[in-house]
Amino acid sequence: MRTRNRKIENIIYIGLWLVVIVLYLLDAMQIRHSAGKPLLDTTVLSRMTLSLLPFLALFLVNNILFIPRLLLHNRYKAYLSAAGALLIAVWMYQTWTFYFHFINYPKPPGHGPTPLVPLPVLLSLVYDLLIVGANLAIALIFQRFEDRLERESLQKAHAENQLAYLKAQINPHFYMNMLNNIHGMIEINAEKAQEMVIDMSNLMRYMLYDSSNDRIALSSEIAFLKNYLRLMRQRYPEDRVKITVDFPSESAVSGVMIPPLLFLVFIENSFKHGISYRDDSFVSVRIEVQDNRVIFTCLNSVHPSADNHGHDHGIGLKNIRERLRLIYGDKARCDIRTTASTYLVNLSIPTHETADPHN
Repeated sequence: MRTRNRKIENIIYIGLWLVVIVLYLLDAMQIRHSAGKPLLDTTVLSRMTLSLLPFLALFLVNNILFIPRLLLHNRYKAYLSAAGALLIAVWMYQTWTFYFHFINYPKPPGHGPTPLVPLPVLLSLVYDLLIVGANLAIALIFQRFEDRLERESLQKAHAENQLAYLKAQINPHFYMNMLNNIHGMIEINAEKAQEMVIDMSNLMRYMLYDSSNDRIALSSEIAFLKNYLRLMRQRYPEDRVKITVDFPSESAVSGVMIPPLLFLVFIENSFKHGISYRDDSFVSVRIEVQDNRVIFTCLNSVHPSADNHGHDHGIGLKNIRERLRLIYGDKARCDIRTTASTYLVNLSIPTHETADPHN
C-alpha cells in the first residue's frame, strides 16, 4: 500500500480537538462565572488537561498505530481486538480517576447514594466510543478517496498505454497500404509513381512529427487528408473512380482540436474495399463542424465481387473503435450502414478547443 498523504486529514483532527477544547473552556467559564470565581486560572487548565488527556491518548493510539497498521492493512480482527482493549483500558482509567476524585473530595450536602454506574462514568464511555467512531469514519473516508484517486490514476495510465499501442499500429498499417499503391503504380505509370513517392514523404513527415501529439488542429488533419486523397487520385483512372471531398474552410475549424489520424482508417478502407478496376466506383468524404461536434462522413461503393468483410473486421477499424472508447467514452458516435451497393460511415465526436486540448 502506498504512503497516505494525511495533511488535510490531520488538519481536520486538529480543528476538531480545538473545538473540543474551546467548548470545554466555555462550559467551565460559565460555571465559574455563576460561582463568582475567576473565569480562567491554573485550576481550570489543570482539570481540563486531566479530563481530556485520556481522550487524547485514546485518539492518538488509535489514529497513529491501530488504523494505519491494522485496519488499513485489512487486519480487521486484530484492529477490533486492539481498539476494544484500548477503549476498555482508557475507560477503566477514567472510572478509577472518577472514584478516586469522588472518595477523596467532600460530598455536597444532601448527596444521595452513588448509583451503580455514575453518569460521568457512563458519559466517559460514550465519549470514548464517539472519539473512536469519528476517528474511524474520517480515516476511512479519506482512505476511500485516496483509493479512488489511485484507481483512476491507474486507469488513466492504462488507457494512455493502450492509446500509445493503438496509435503505434496505425503507422505500419498506413505505410503498408501506401507502398502497395506505389508498387502497383510503378508497373502502370513510372512517372506517377515518382510523384506518389514525393507525396508519400510529405504524408510521412506529418505522421512522424505532427501526429505524435494527443490532440492536433482539425485544419492540419484536413490538410493531411487532402494530400492523401490527391495521392489516391493519381493511382486510379478518373473516368472509372470518382473521388469527391467536402471539407470546411480553415476559418470554420479554427481552434478545433481532434485526436490525430482518427479518420484515416475509414478512408483507407473505402479505397481498399470499395474500388473496383472493372466497375465504376466512388468515394465521397465529408467533414463538418456543427453544434460543438465534428461530423465525419465517408461513403463508398460496394461491389458484389469484392471482399468487403475488411470494412468491419480489419485491424484499423478495431483500433479506431477502441481509441474512440478510450478517448471519448460514450460521447462519440460511430454509425456504419451497409447496403447492397454502398458503405457509409458516420462518425461524430465532441470538439476540443485549443485553449485546453486535454479536456
